[in-house]
Amino acid sequence: MNRQRLAIALFAFIAVCVITGAHAVSIASAQEAGPSVVKTGVWINSIEKVDVSSGTFTIDFYLWFKYHDLEPDIEFMNGTPSKIDVVARRENYLELRVKGVFIGSLDFREFPFDEHFLAVKLEDKTRGDSQLVFEPDFEESGVDPNLTIAGWNVKGFNLYEQKHTYPDENYSQFVFGLTVYRSKVSVIFKNFLPIFIITLISLLTFSISVKNFGQRIGICVTTLMSAVAYHLAALGALPPLSYLTFFDRVMLVVYTVFLYNLAVSVQAMRYVEVGNVERAEKFETRMQNLLPLVVVLLSVVYIVILGFLA
Repeated sequence: MNRQRLAIALFAFIAVCVITGAHAVSIASAQEAGPSVVKTGVWINSIEKVDVSSGTFTIDFYLWFKYHDLEPDIEFMNGTPSKIDVVARRENYLELRVKGVFIGSLDFREFPFDEHFLAVKLEDKTRGDSQLVFEPDFEESGVDPNLTIAGWNVKGFNLYEQKHTYPDENYSQFVFGLTVYRSKVSVIFKNFLPIFIITLISLLTFSISVKNFGQRIGICVTTLMSAVAYHLAALGALPPLSYLTFFDRVMLVVYTVFLYNLAVSVQAMRYVEVGNVERAEKFETRMQNLLPLVVVLLSVVYIVILGFLA
């Protein structure tokens, strides 16, 4: 009887050891195998609206996942889709069609020559990068060839995976989107040609006799006010910014040139009022010859240096 009990106890001990060892081996194998890889692709159908004032855009796209063992349970990190439809679901494959408004991190420092990456970011809700990792499907992903965005040109499509760090765990984040920019020809004609014409009108005061200082000062003040109004109108569509844009720095050059022109006219007026017309004309000629150098120095200070410090 004792021998039977001893045999049963020994058998139970061996069974526990075998089960425990097998479980440990399975855990070690899983750890060595690493996280589950989900191949993720996207096809962008359209981007209907880019609202620069709110920093949002509306996008419609197909999203698919090719997985082995874990079907991803995703959430979008920079927007809440208004519509998610399951297009296809079969073994190890899930395809969705998504449409919604997403928030973009828009940087307007180079406005109106600004470029923006309109990105959509998603992660798995519960699984960190130790369990699940997204892998971009470069072969099948892309953009509808007929896609157009009002007011913007499309420069390029990109998708990639990155780590998103939280205090307790890192998550694999899948990012995709389009880079958009404004047409340079359109920018020159819409944003810079009007202010160039206003500046030329202001500088025409140098061709008016110093004796007509009233007309000269009137033109200087009027064009300065027109430039300010145009500047505010050009930036009206942008959100409140804590930094200077490229257009702001160009306008600082314009404002300073206008003030330079106004100061020259006022000083010439003072010479004319005391009867020294010849001195007024010589002073104006000297200041007019210095104007190109003044413009270059102002451009270096406002556009280059301020742009570097921004």
